[in-house]
Amino acid sequence: MGCSLRSLTLVLGLALSLVSSAAVAETVTLRWFGHAFFLVTSFQGVRVALDPFSNIGYPMPDVAADVVTVSHEHGDHNGADGLAGSPVILRGLKAGGVDWNSISYSVKDVRITALPAYHDDVQGRRRGLNTIFIVETGGLRLAHLSDIGHTLSEATLKAMGRIDVLLVPVGGIFSIDGRQAKEIMTRLRPSITIPIHYKTPVTADWPIEDEREFLAGLPNVRRLDMLSALLTPETLPTQPEVWVMRYR
Repeated sequence: MGCSLRSLTLVLGLALSLVSSAAVAETVTLRWFGHAFFLVTSFQGVRVALDPFSNIGYPMPDVAADVVTVSHEHGDHNGADGLAGSPVILRGLKAGGVDWNSISYSVKDVRITALPAYHDDVQGRRRGLNTIFIVETGGLRLAHLSDIGHTLSEATLKAMGRIDVLLVPVGGIFSIDGRQAKEIMTRLRPSITIPIHYKTPVTADWPIEDEREFLAGLPNVRRLDMLSALLTPETLPTQPEVWVMRYR
């Protein structure tokens, strides 16, 4: 009986350890530095920097990355040279911004793909091309729309598939505005939507809007008094939420 009890205890302990390890293995860290610059860190420690800015007024963070995505070559989105380490740089656009690069990149527990988009609503004739990057890690799918200037076609929605976390510009002028961002959010139905690329005290003199138009009338809006968030599939909200993150 004693031996059986010890065996049962060992089995239960191993099972609990496996469950705990599986839960921890899903943890993804998301950090916002302002504007459109995010850092995604996977459980295995892969650091993906999304659209890092150069010197545009936000505090320049001391950040190291393993992979950098650059949606287009404007100075508020292509500051890859300012990051520490020797990251792989995934540029959404070919030299001169004349076409999109085909991107499907994997490292450890991270997969990154890219979809074509435009910086305006006239197929790039005014502001050029843009890139949507999708990061998959820890059972989560995160979409960074960067400076998208139009709503999404059915073909793009289908290509994007399920999106758990949506990073969407809301400031207008150089990208879609709050109304258009709401439309995209409604069609994609992510668990978490985070507005980006809007006026803050740092960019008070920029001709873009703040986040208020986008947030107006939305349920389940959370203003997070934190610099980063831990995400797992199990802890995603059961009803869609909008998170307004703090950049400093």
